[in-house]
Amino acid sequence: MVGITSRRFLMLAWLAVPASLQALDPSQLENHPGKAIYQKLCSECHADNGRGVEGLADEPLVGSRTLESLAGRIERTMPEDEEHLCVGGDAKAVAEYVYHAFYSEEARARNTPARIDLTRLTAPQYRKSVADLIQSFRGTLQYPETGGLEASYFGGYNFNERKRQRDQKKKDRFDRVDPLVRFDFGTGIPKHADAQAFSNQEFSVRWQGSILPEETGVYEFVVRTRNGATLWVNEKRSDDLSDKTIDGWVAPSNEVREETGKIFLIGGRPYPIRLEFFTYKEEKSSVELLWKPPHGVLHTIPRSHLSPVWSHESLIVDIPFPADDRSVGYERGTSISKAWYDAVTGGAVQAADYIASHLDELVRSKPDDPQREKKIHDFAEQFVARAFRRPLNSEEKARFVDSHFQYAKTVDVGMRRLVLFTLTAPRFLYPDWQKKKAPDQWDVAARLALVLWDSLPDHRLIGQAAKGQTSHPNTVESITNQMVWDWRTKAKIRGFFYHWLELERSVDLSKDKSIYPEFSDAVLADLKTSLFLSTDEAVWGKDSNYRDLMLANSLYLNERLSKLYGKEPLKGGFQKVSLDPQRRTGVITHPLLLSSLAYHDKTSPIHRGVFLTRNIVGMTLNSPPMANEFKEGNFAPNFTMRQKVTEMTRDKACMSCHVTINPLGFSLEHYDAMGRWRMKDQDQPVDSVSNFKTEDGETIELTGALDVAKFAADTPSAHRTFIQQMFHHLAKQPVLAYGPDTMDTLYIDFETSGFKIPELVKNIALTASLHSSETSTPQTAVASAP
Repeated sequence: MVGITSRRFLMLAWLAVPASLQALDPSQLENHPGKAIYQKLCSECHADNGRGVEGLADEPLVGSRTLESLAGRIERTMPEDEEHLCVGGDAKAVAEYVYHAFYSEEARARNTPARIDLTRLTAPQYRKSVADLIQSFRGTLQYPETGGLEASYFGGYNFNERKRQRDQKKKDRFDRVDPLVRFDFGTGIPKHADAQAFSNQEFSVRWQGSILPEETGVYEFVVRTRNGATLWVNEKRSDDLSDKTIDGWVAPSNEVREETGKIFLIGGRPYPIRLEFFTYKEEKSSVELLWKPPHGVLHTIPRSHLSPVWSHESLIVDIPFPADDRSVGYERGTSISKAWYDAVTGGAVQAADYIASHLDELVRSKPDDPQREKKIHDFAEQFVARAFRRPLNSEEKARFVDSHFQYAKTVDVGMRRLVLFTLTAPRFLYPDWQKKKAPDQWDVAARLALVLWDSLPDHRLIGQAAKGQTSHPNTVESITNQMVWDWRTKAKIRGFFYHWLELERSVDLSKDKSIYPEFSDAVLADLKTSLFLSTDEAVWGKDSNYRDLMLANSLYLNERLSKLYGKEPLKGGFQKVSLDPQRRTGVITHPLLLSSLAYHDKTSPIHRGVFLTRNIVGMTLNSPPMANEFKEGNFAPNFTMRQKVTEMTRDKACMSCHVTINPLGFSLEHYDAMGRWRMKDQDQPVDSVSNFKTEDGETIELTGALDVAKFAADTPSAHRTFIQQMFHHLAKQPVLAYGPDTMDTLYIDFETSGFKIPELVKNIALTASLHSSETSTPQTAVASAP
């Protein structure tokens, strides 16, 4: 958090601000000279309170421009078609009044104080919390190192050594790690020094370890083989009673066939995987393990998503949930509906069924264990305490645990009732449900886990909370820092980039095959991998920081992508390739982003410009007064895209926003609709040069993407936009709700750290977890449950 030096710097910076920029109180605004001018020239469209009049000015007068910039804009554009009425000193007076009355962040905080809303678990948080709650009784779930699967090869077809080899004390098996499963043995045997005695008439292989999906959704697994094979994903057992993902044990012929199976997985966590393959008295043998991720393409599972280390299975709630509210620009759990509560109830039923079928394993007992009933009671108390994120007192234990067993016919029935009750209770669904002036150690632990992991405190964090370490200033920062570097936080940060870069646009993205025949689903899948490798490095790499997101002149390319975006063809998997900094600079020139912000057959400076304005540069835009559809037939056939957009947005009403959008969008015109560098458009040289007016009123020349990237890397408004978007993604609450100085504090710390993103994540987590506030009560949909 901010130290004494930083706080002193902040105070000196405030004292150095001109009086016109310091906040004015309501009494000063009442007699402000700009108020009369505003009421005469502006209020008819913008209303007395600046919120706008429907049909005339729908957007409220709020934003992030400086006072000087706001005055300049008013002088240039207001009143519409009568700009001469408000110039010079009048424009400055109106700007000062508007700025302090309702435009600035301070004015908004005064007029509509932000508050920390009482929110429920979002759908992803619910799924992760349930999975981690049950997982906690199996031990710590670690994210293993990648590198393939552990493979055991046997000379016999039944996953054992052949009897004659054993009798002769000859080696008839070998073990190794295979980077992937893709083998065509033909009429031969596995290639290995210890396989020389194998027969092509029979042998078997067992591959096992962990699979590491990145995205949440339904995965289709495919075993392509001539022989017998069985696949288990997220299943500990491998017998006939187990839940097999693919059962292809019987081969109807020796022809190559595909056996398929589907399973819902939560992205960012490991799952056990086992593939068993055998051949017996067949002419040829082959096997390949493939998958099709959500929104992806079918391909061999690469070593980067496989680990030879075995992981525990997880309960995955695959009940469909209604979409969470994103009306404020980020996902949050504020909406309540029957569909949502039905989904929660369905998830609780699924969990109760799972625990019932795994109860003896989870409580470490057996059906005939004389201590079984006591172990189940102890398990039940721990289950509720972990779900409610704090120990139970004697009254709570009687109410939330003992009562479910009191009238149950068996302890198994009582346990099922307890699970159903617990996972639908507000204490589980609303992590911050209690009204408290200050958080205790359990509140802090619960908030940290939710902000960083979207889940519950794990065994280690529970232990630290029990010792009071999460409420002690000397230890809570160290604990938070450790949590930041946990694999669960890294998974959540990937989700941030998905939303910040608006990658939902890339789902099922396609291009006109007659113009871009090279663009395919396989290229799209590779581009997603490439982008996340780049963002992972910018966040977690040694000496990496936010500026690297903007300025890194490298791409991660594999053999397929290198033919489209590299200097020369590559061989093998993904490699970091340095490129011309004038042509590639950070995320804004990554081909996936450029492709998703383009039409299927042409570039879109407007889509690219709007994205850069709002998400990268950090400037506000009003909604357009009317939809202006792009129609190719409205332009001369030899017009470049820049000429078309210029003509299309020439109207004064359009230019109020496009004076910002167009220069930023034009700066990326050297990149075609699939993100490749180009020098010409319509056989004319690409013109990417524009004058861009910043929020401070300064005019700068943008010659291309590098100038935009440098501006974003060096400009506080861009830094603050990044901080705000990260805060929303992690805390799912407005920054202002944590105090008027919170953004300044986070910004100063971010700058002081050298723009280290893990440091920003840590400080956001501490801010959200240590804050003292009171919240409203749960909504009535769940109010009846304790």
